[in-house]
Amino acid sequence: MPRQLAELHQRVVEDELGLPATIDEAGYVNFEHPNLGALYISLNESIPEYVQFVCLFCRDETHAFEDLTRICNSVNGSELLAILTVDDSCFVVSAKVQMFLAAHGRMPDEALLRAVIGRAMSSLKEAIEEFAKELQKLDSGSTA
Repeated sequence: MPRQLAELHQRVVEDELGLPATIDEAGYVNFEHPNLGALYISLNESIPEYVQFVCLFCRDETHAFEDLTRICNSVNGSELLAILTVDDSCFVVSAKVQMFLAAHGRMPDEALLRAVIGRAMSSLKEAIEEFAKELQKLDSGSTA
């Protein structure tokens, strides 16, 4: 099932988003999105119904970890599907959309995956744009 699971997600990325995708040695599906940059789909063969769309979009060592965390938490408090996190060891900010797409232990339905992938990409884009706006406010000294 691991290869079949990755191939399902690869096929949907290529068909629905029109983007070439590869499967790496960990079984993750990697692709470049024109508006988001490099993304990967994290899959786990022991939980085939669970999927994470992940975009590592910012490495920022110029701002305090606390400021980056505060911005992530502010964005996370909005009505977006995506969640932002910052890694305190390398100051990389990531956006993730996590979903269960099937019953426990089952492969996701391809039609459902096709139906939600565009929304997942939109949510990632919205969260990243909101992060950028908040970071710009911080840099300009604005609190409004």
